[in-house]
Amino acid sequence: MDYKALIIAVDQYNSVNGLPNTVNDALEIKRLLLEAPSFFKEEDVQVFQGSISRRAILLSALKSFFESAVDTDVLFLFWAGHGAFIDNEGYFVPFDGDIYSPNISMIKMSEVRDLIDQTTAKTVLSFFDTCHSGVITRNIQQEMHRGLEVKGSGKVLIAACAASQYAADRAGHGAFTDYLIRGLEGEAADINGDIDVYNLYSYVSKRLNEEIKDQNPVIKSTLNGEPLLLKRTINRSELTAVKTPTNTIEQINSSALCFWLGPIITDYDEFHSKNKGEYQITLINPDSKIEQALKDMRDRDRYPFAIKDEADIVSIENIDIRSTREGTYIVVNLKGTGESNNSIFSEMSVGGGMGKTLTPDDIAMLRIRRILFGEKDIPSGYGDSLVESMISHPTNAKFQVMPNIISSLASQRYTPEKIRVMIVGSLILTNTIDKIETLSLTLDNGVITKIHLIGYRPKYYTNVDPKKIEVNEAINISI
Repeated sequence: MDYKALIIAVDQYNSVNGLPNTVNDALEIKRLLLEAPSFFKEEDVQVFQGSISRRAILLSALKSFFESAVDTDVLFLFWAGHGAFIDNEGYFVPFDGDIYSPNISMIKMSEVRDLIDQTTAKTVLSFFDTCHSGVITRNIQQEMHRGLEVKGSGKVLIAACAASQYAADRAGHGAFTDYLIRGLEGEAADINGDIDVYNLYSYVSKRLNEEIKDQNPVIKSTLNGEPLLLKRTINRSELTAVKTPTNTIEQINSSALCFWLGPIITDYDEFHSKNKGEYQITLINPDSKIEQALKDMRDRDRYPFAIKDEADIVSIENIDIRSTREGTYIVVNLKGTGESNNSIFSEMSVGGGMGKTLTPDDIAMLRIRRILFGEKDIPSGYGDSLVESMISHPTNAKFQVMPNIISSLASQRYTPEKIRVMIVGSLILTNTIDKIETLSLTLDNGVITKIHLIGYRPKYYTNVDPKKIEVNEAINISI
């Protein structure tokens, strides 16, 4: 048998709030499916996330996945994102989904059902975590699996909850998927280390019901014969002989769920950019110090803000704090102050002896190295005080230059993701970089060994393309 997986994490949307935790869900599912010993091969596991998760692209991927299968294939489908029930029809919501035109912008659950029904593959395992934080309500009379009844032998559907319930989302994962991940990590394994689909469902259902009384997963199955083996872990009796690898190299290519707002650098649970310069962040059960800091910031002062690969100067429009039986929910609405850059001073060059000139791009690179590495050396013969002022106090900056930021934050035990988001904010808000194409940190056994930055300077003239700036350098900073 060939095991093949299609993993979909719709974390971004055009018309509704994003679900960033779905990416965590998808990447962990992929990791666990490929973790040795594995039934899956890397080339047979597809992942769709971000703006690529559009209706046309996902439909094409789904059709190819199911229609190209042969009878000996075992197909594994995982979908995390928003779901909707409109006029008694169930829909999966893609990136470009619109609740006002569901038939042309969303994917009917019945379409997925038909693909499962008609595939030549005799075995299909489907997992759906499509109700996060009650953002989209469902008709009480409709079950989550409506429109997804499967026919034939060897078909399994496991849904996060019934339509009358909410599917919780917390601690970086959907609650349903969190237990699915734990089960695949070995908590659902039998004494031999084997995980079959029924033991996995039993484990997820039991643990989820223990934590959340009103969320009950639903299973529909037509599997015949022996339980299907989904994953094999190391025999638990041999765990004491297993040693953790000591040399691990990790690439940090994103800021994950980290954001920077004034005195706060922490994780968010949801982020939504409504319009240009308008942002909404949701925190679920934040640390008490974070909650108090946010309360202290309600005076709508001017704050630096960075998230993902963007940054802005914002004011706090509103902070809504709600407490329920499930915990505390804080929704923060931010608005960019609209501060503009001074293009005249930004384009100043500095002349030196022998006809030499420091261009604005040269000065920008000196500032980048000051911010990243704390370098203080400047070329001689250009008027040291002037060049130093342009490096450390740029007139067009929205925020002050913070030198040696990587080492400084690492010494304070900030995570690599938090260091990265601070780098993003520092480069953009000092008007050194306008757009970041690549920003990665390489970690080797707890040490940052390399930084790679590709960015573009602000574009000041319509007829001049922005300058590309790249830093690709080995470093040695412990975290």
